[in-house]
Amino acid sequence: MNNLIVSLKVIAPLMLYMLMGVALKKSGKLPEKLNTDINKLLVTVFLPFLMFKNIYNADLSGINGNFGLYAGIATIIGWCACFLLCSIVEKDPAKVGSMVQGMFRSNAVIFGIPVAESLFGVGNTVEVALALAICVPIYNTLSVVVLEICGQKAAIAKGKAGAGKTKLNGKSILLGIAKNKLIWGALLGFLVNALNLDLPDVLDSVVAGMSGVITPMAFITLGASFSLRSAKNNRRDLVLVTLVKLVIYPLLYMLLPIHWGWSGYVMGAMLLTSASPTAISSYPMAKAMGCDGDLSGEIVVVTSVFSILTMFLWIFGLKQFGLL
Repeated sequence: MNNLIVSLKVIAPLMLYMLMGVALKKSGKLPEKLNTDINKLLVTVFLPFLMFKNIYNADLSGINGNFGLYAGIATIIGWCACFLLCSIVEKDPAKVGSMVQGMFRSNAVIFGIPVAESLFGVGNTVEVALALAICVPIYNTLSVVVLEICGQKAAIAKGKAGAGKTKLNGKSILLGIAKNKLIWGALLGFLVNALNLDLPDVLDSVVAGMSGVITPMAFITLGASFSLRSAKNNRRDLVLVTLVKLVIYPLLYMLLPIHWGWSGYVMGAMLLTSASPTAISSYPMAKAMGCDGDLSGEIVVVTSVFSILTMFLWIFGLKQFGLL
C-alpha cells in the first residue's frame, strides 16, 4: 500500500499541472500559438539543461559493465521492435513517430527516482541513476532518429517538404541528430562527470533552476493541448501504446535479468527504467519535429494515469518473488 501511496504522490502534482493548463487554455491565457512557442523553448533550451544535470550529478564510479551493456542493448532492441510494430499497425508516419516514442521512452527521471527512493531509501538509488545515465542518451538519440524520419515522411505525404522532395533526406536526418541540443546536453554531462569537474556555485544554481522549469511547464502546456475529441479518435493507438509501454515492454525487458538471478537494487533499476510512464519530453519533441503532438500528449497523460496501478502491481509481484 505504501508503494501505491508513493506513486500517487508522484502523479498527483503532474495531474494538477495539467488541470492548470486546461484552465489557462479555457481562460484564454494560453492560446495555441503561445503554447507551441513554449514547447519549442522547452526542447531547445530547458530540456538540454535537464539532460546535463541528470548525468553531471550521477555517480558513475560503480558502473557494472554487464548491467550497463544489457541496459543499453535492451533499450536499442526495444526501440527497433517498437518501430517495426508501429509501422505495421499504423500507416500515418506522424502517428508512428509518436507511438514509437511512447512505447520505449520512460519518464524514469521524474517518476522512477522518487519511487526508487521509497523502495530503497534516499542515497540507495545509484543503480537507477546509472541506468538513466546509460539509457537517457539512447532514449534521446533514438527519439530524434524516429522523429526525424517520421517527421520527414509526414511532411512529404502532406506536400510540405519542398518542391521536388519525394523521399527521405538521409543527410538532413543525420544533421538533425547531430544538431540536437538534448544529445549535446547529455554528452556535455558525461564529459564534465568524467573529468570530475565541479561547476561553480553560480552555474550550478543556474543549471538547477533551468532544469526545474521542465516539469511544471511541460505538463501545463500538455494540459492546454489535450483534446478529448482527439483522444477518442486515437483510441486504438492509445490502447496499444499503453499496453506495450506499461506491461509488455517491461515484461520482455526484465525476462533475462530475472533468468540471470538479478535482484534488489539492480532489478529495481530495470523495473523503473522500463515500466515508468512515457517521458513528458516526448510531447514537446514530437510537436516540434513534425509528428503527432496531440497523440504524444495523450500517450503521456494515459500512461501516467495507468502507471499508478501497473507500477504498484509490478512492485508487489517482484516483491512476492523476492526480486525486490
